[in-house]
Amino acid sequence: MTPRPTEPDEASGGAASPAADASQTPPADSIRAPLPRHTPLWALLSGWLGGLEVWLRSHGGRGLRRGIRVFWAAIAAVGVWLLVGPVVNAPLTLEQITSSASNATETWIARKFTADYRIDRDEHGRLQAQVEERIEAFFPDDVEETGIQRVLATEYQGHDLDPSGISVTLDAEPVEVRQQRDATTLTLTIDAGEVLDGDHEFVLRYHLQDLAYLAVDEATGAETDLLQWDVFGPSWPQGFSGLEMRVSIPDDLDDALIRPPRGNLQWLLVGGGEWLEPEADSEPGWNTYVAENDQNIPPHANAWFTLRFDAGTFAMPPHTTWFFVQTFGPLLPLALLVAAVLFAFAARGVAWADARGKPWFIARHDPPDVTPRIAAHVLGAPRAAELAEELDRLPWRRGSDKAVQAQRRVAARAAGRAGRLRDLPRAMWRYWFGSERRQVVDDRIRRVPRGFVRDAFLAGPPAIMLVQWGLVRQLAHHEKLTIVWWPTAFVLVSTVLATIIVWIAATSRPLTRRGALLKQHLLGVGVYAERTQLLDRGPSNDPALAYGVLVEDPRSAGRRVAALLEAELDDPTASRTPRAEGARGRARWLLLAASVLLVPAAITMISVVPNPLDHRPATPAYDQDLSGTLWTTVHSADIVGELTRADDGRAVIDVTERYDVEFDDSSSRVPQFAMHWRDRVDGQSLGLRVSSVEVDGEVVPFATESAEGVTLMHTRMDGIRSGAAEVVVRYELESAAVAAPASGAAAGDGTPVDRVRWAALMDGWTSAGLWRDPDTHDFAPTRVEFRIDEGLLASATESGWITRDFSDADAEARDWPEAVIPFGDVETTIRQDLYAYPVEERAEPSADPPTFAVSIEDGESGAPLALHVDDLGVRLDFPAGTFAGPDVDRMRQAGALVVLPFAVAAALEAIALAIGLVGAVAGWRRRRFAFRPGAFRDLLTWTAPSALLAACIVFFWILGDTAGDDPVIPALGWPLLAGVATWITALVLTRRGRAPV
Repeated sequence: MTPRPTEPDEASGGAASPAADASQTPPADSIRAPLPRHTPLWALLSGWLGGLEVWLRSHGGRGLRRGIRVFWAAIAAVGVWLLVGPVVNAPLTLEQITSSASNATETWIARKFTADYRIDRDEHGRLQAQVEERIEAFFPDDVEETGIQRVLATEYQGHDLDPSGISVTLDAEPVEVRQQRDATTLTLTIDAGEVLDGDHEFVLRYHLQDLAYLAVDEATGAETDLLQWDVFGPSWPQGFSGLEMRVSIPDDLDDALIRPPRGNLQWLLVGGGEWLEPEADSEPGWNTYVAENDQNIPPHANAWFTLRFDAGTFAMPPHTTWFFVQTFGPLLPLALLVAAVLFAFAARGVAWADARGKPWFIARHDPPDVTPRIAAHVLGAPRAAELAEELDRLPWRRGSDKAVQAQRRVAARAAGRAGRLRDLPRAMWRYWFGSERRQVVDDRIRRVPRGFVRDAFLAGPPAIMLVQWGLVRQLAHHEKLTIVWWPTAFVLVSTVLATIIVWIAATSRPLTRRGALLKQHLLGVGVYAERTQLLDRGPSNDPALAYGVLVEDPRSAGRRVAALLEAELDDPTASRTPRAEGARGRARWLLLAASVLLVPAAITMISVVPNPLDHRPATPAYDQDLSGTLWTTVHSADIVGELTRADDGRAVIDVTERYDVEFDDSSSRVPQFAMHWRDRVDGQSLGLRVSSVEVDGEVVPFATESAEGVTLMHTRMDGIRSGAAEVVVRYELESAAVAAPASGAAAGDGTPVDRVRWAALMDGWTSAGLWRDPDTHDFAPTRVEFRIDEGLLASATESGWITRDFSDADAEARDWPEAVIPFGDVETTIRQDLYAYPVEERAEPSADPPTFAVSIEDGESGAPLALHVDDLGVRLDFPAGTFAGPDVDRMRQAGALVVLPFAVAAALEAIALAIGLVGAVAGWRRRRFAFRPGAFRDLLTWTAPSALLAACIVFFWILGDTAGDDPVIPALGWPLLAGVATWITALVLTRRGRAPV
């Protein structure tokens, strides 16, 4: 890629050239030099880079090189501007929109805006729209304007709208239109040629196409053809006092409508809409839908109509080029960096590869005339460089026995460290930042590649990275069009890729011809050492040994030389103190790794373990968070469940729920009904399965989803329903019995029981918006009936309605244990309260099957606490083994998961507190172990702060929405504060200035 300059040692009088080497006859014991084998991809990419380098060199010199650098600097400047400069085409802010309302009279005002759309299909099935806009404009006397501007969209949802057939009349007279087109809009300037005042009528006629696009219907989840169009277009900075939207479609398109069209008008958060009915005076064969408004609306409003058709109603056009630019353009910098990484590796492996030496080399005993550190840079062997250096210091012929023995011990320790993982950071630091790295370049053993392409690798990736950062920041203010948009990942990946490319280009130091010959010399020494078993037999002061260890695997060479030196010293422990002063041993590395992993482990735990204090799961149906359920109201409920034993021995509850529901069609979404139930108790599945949902006797589609022990059912009706309807939901609990700890009198022996706990309605139902009348705010009258097999009832050790034991007046509500009101005792229980409640219980234990029911209505005092303090339902305990399905192991696992967060937080706090206390005491007494590098210092500087941070994360996660008087706060909070205080104290007392002399 970069033409390599001729080195002095390659000229005449120096080493022979490769061509001359090839013509020589190799000795009989020579070894053929391995030839580099590049992959076809690397060779191809490197060839392209080489060709580009040659072409650039042939077309310019320093001027072109400076120009390329300026180009990349300009790209970087663009990235910085995108990153810190103003947002391009920023959406209007709330302040800008609201301020425009106060300035509405400073320009012309639309007394009325009428938009008439005539929708049809052409012979290819593509949507065609003929549009007429009638604008009744009023120009105040103090406004000097000669016309209006109208902005039309030219691209929508990736479709080319191709506005055409544009004509305009002003007060029924044709006028010229000046058109200005950009990437996605067409601006029409209608100029009367004179200042306008008073009332004038502008009529615009034009043609659009392909307004519909594929979209998933949120009501049904099915794919549909959606026509949702804002008649004001991309920009409407005028106020108006009247609006009329008319949409006409032929009968065949009307038959393809999934539901009636809808018209909407909105300004900021204020808006409304209505479902539209066809006009009675529609043209034969056509259906016209009209939406009107006669209120004054400030500038920058939105008015749109929505028509949803069956999928395939319209033929969809191909996406425009600009769509792909908008969709994938933000990822282009990332793609360029990925490609640049491949080219950089190809350049490193081929174009910037080492120069060729001789075709062969021979085994040699004489070491080269370079230091072992230089030899390590030639061979790329940093991990054995220290061992080679220490062996080279052994005197070959003379030297006092004491000095030789001392150096042998130093070399033995270096041999014990060589190739070990704990020695890697120190070895790599010395290799990369030692003076020898520069010396090999100065001595022309290695070279720094030069050229246009290397400059591009150094300057281009940072510039592209800045552009990627800037695009991420800019798109944070706009609607995302990319298929996948993970801004944080894109920033991290682009940064990593740019760093890799720059690192490759900046650190490439290929061997010169001289360096290649030197490498072959060292390989020859390695062959000699292997043939003579020099690393095993020695002697250790053989000059070739220092270079032979560089050719071998560093760990293997270290072990072999260590054994040799221990034998010469007659000391089998000579290499057993391999750490240099301050170096970390295996135990310290493990301690450091464990400390670093404490915080990720804590984060992982809180992401997979349920919060032990979050006793109330999410209630999306009650909260009416699902699409179309906000205005749905339950007026009465009748829920019947029957417990039987299946053939396989499992407890089964068949449930039928009947609701009198009122659907409200005032929302822009299709009215739906939703309900949820518990599907898991103590970690054991109840096998909940919804079998059917009916609305006024009609079976309707529905979907279910399960999360956090709750199954949510929501209908997927596609039609608009309004008014009262009967909803019938049927579901089964196919494994209703679970293992649970015994309660009451049987709790003492700790024996689990088979528990059937059926929550007909989950806690919070009386205050749910779904259950509350929007006018009176009373909750809906509710009746729950439970039937049970007579034999099962007789075997139950405890049975009744779910409640809480709040007899302890001093206990907090959160600490009230779950209990039951025995069947037949409801009215007796609630009479103990001071208020009268409209509650009626019916208990028929002798019926076939035994039946128990409770009816609740809203009264002056609401619902009795005994029946709404927890779920509304029944609980029955049976002797263990009554049913198949209960899992004691899962029950115990669930209990352990409840305790786990508390135990983890307490353990982390105890670790930090213990380390802090020991450190503070040792620092006060100035104990040496607290000041010098070692395991305790690692505990103090790494483990303690990591444990405190992890404990903070778990502590605040546990608290969540917990009340301020919860005993968990002081129980875990005070030890946490104590741990922080003692740790800081220990750091102060063990600072370097207080270290003992």
